[in-house]
Amino acid sequence: MDPRHLVQLATILEKGSITQASKHLHLTQPTLTHNMKTLEMQAGGQLFVRSRLGVRSTPLGELLAREGSEIQRRVQDAAAAGARSKLGLQHQVRIGSGPMVGAALLPAVAELLIAQHPGHALVLHSERPHLLLDQLIDRRHDLVIAPSWREHPPEGIVRELLVDDELGVFCGPGHRFAEAATLPRGEADDERWLTLGIASPFDKAVFGMLREAGVGRTRVEATTLGDAVILLGLLMKGRHLAVLPRYPVRLLQTRFPLVELAIDAPNQPRPIYLMYRESLRDEPAFVGIRQILIDEARRGAGRSPPADASAGRAAAAKA
Repeated sequence: MDPRHLVQLATILEKGSITQASKHLHLTQPTLTHNMKTLEMQAGGQLFVRSRLGVRSTPLGELLAREGSEIQRRVQDAAAAGARSKLGLQHQVRIGSGPMVGAALLPAVAELLIAQHPGHALVLHSERPHLLLDQLIDRRHDLVIAPSWREHPPEGIVRELLVDDELGVFCGPGHRFAEAATLPRGEADDERWLTLGIASPFDKAVFGMLREAGVGRTRVEATTLGDAVILLGLLMKGRHLAVLPRYPVRLLQTRFPLVELAIDAPNQPRPIYLMYRESLRDEPAFVGIRQILIDEARRGAGRSPPADASAGRAAAAKA
């Protein structure tokens, strides 16, 4: 098989149509159609189904498109390596993290890595936690900091506990529940909520915790994907509630002095892990980088707890 054809297949499925893919690849539609017929003949089966809504992959097409995406990433990585070399940077460190822990922890980690490993190019990627593991498996990250919904990590992936975290319910200092710092049972059904993601494997646990706390329904008015700062800024306005992990909220309390509301239910555990490919474990440069990250994360776990309502209001007034 021609590797270019695999890349073209991945682009067709990503764009949803041969027309859009041909524009993106700067190929004519007849050329692209011919290449896909050649690939189907070599693969021994249909790669996608056409309809008036575009194209839909077959299982075989999905499998080959994944290989095409990997080839495309490798080519992009090679180009990036050349660009880094011209700048005198010999190595790249790619760290993926969930939006909240990324906003809270990675600025300090990045500062240490830049100071102690000046020859490394640092790439930081914030993403919804349930997508990060697949990206790690696909070699798009070297390290991932995020919660995990799996009982055990996939084969070839090392998972280390960083912080034994829990979820809590938070609001801004000006919210009507902030004074008592309590989520009243039976009085939160009409409240407005913000969320950090949709269609996540964690959703069941979150909504189960809220139901147990007496929240019959949640009216979600805004969802931020891959960005926590927007959500935190909205939350500080005092009109919404949100379920957030406690650890990053503690780290961010000087910028966003949120109030945690006591709930009539056990808090939901949400441990934060460091994950990486087993093949990297003993590489000398990686060992030092991993240790910096672990030390900074665990140092942050010893910081003071979230501000109470009065402290939150005072900080907000100063701001």
